[in-house]
Amino acid sequence: MAVAIEIERRRALSLARIVDRYYGPAVSTLAVLAFLLLWQFAATRGWVNVRYTSAPSQVFSAAVDVFRHDHFLHHAWVSFSEFSVGFGVALGIGLPLGLLLGSSQRLRLFVEPPLMALYTAPRLTLLPILIVWLGIGMASKVAVVFLGVVFPIIVNTIAGVREADPRLLQAARAFGANAPDIFIKVLVPGALPAILLGIRLGIGRGVLSIVVGEMFVSEAGIGHQIMTYGEAMQVNRLLVYALSITLFGYALTLAVRLLENRVRSWRPQP
Repeated sequence: MAVAIEIERRRALSLARIVDRYYGPAVSTLAVLAFLLLWQFAATRGWVNVRYTSAPSQVFSAAVDVFRHDHFLHHAWVSFSEFSVGFGVALGIGLPLGLLLGSSQRLRLFVEPPLMALYTAPRLTLLPILIVWLGIGMASKVAVVFLGVVFPIIVNTIAGVREADPRLLQAARAFGANAPDIFIKVLVPGALPAILLGIRLGIGRGVLSIVVGEMFVSEAGIGHQIMTYGEAMQVNRLLVYALSITLFGYALTLAVRLLENRVRSWRPQP
């Protein structure tokens, strides 16, 4: 009898784990499907103007045509290259700078005011200046992405380092840890969630920056195609490119969020 009860208990626990693991993705998938069905139903019934809103079936047909005849991979590669370079440079500069400013109060007091001023300034208004400086090629779009990504990374990294648990710092010093050990083994692991949050925010800003930059100064790329089909009132093709860049940004954000969940357990505990 006791064995049977234990088996049932383990089965219930296994089922509960499965439900907890797949409940979120299942609900999200159902929500997307419900939205698409409602959109298609509204378009079929004439509740919305298909000329301006299109319909999922028409967007799917346009996507097939775009992937076959519109050099989609070329435009996607242009946008991906510009985003990757800008994001990589922002990560390489923003992360070390944020760690340095977060751990040095004197340096932070000196750099933080102009940094916050640049952070709050609308970066896309600098696009005309960047075009004058860097031209209409890849460099200006990389610069726009860099400006959109680097500040969330710096600000969140500073916050993560400054919010380190004082009990952990006190314990590390009590056991004779020197400054580099405290920085590497306490401050950086403790700041990881904040760092990843900054990266996640930077992805959204970077995707927006690359689209807007290409809409105004580009001869190729996702943003360029969105502007082209918007001016031509080809809503179906416009939505194909808009959904493509949206899925790209969502996939990157989801990957960082999954990484954030995995490293959350690495944070040192008091």
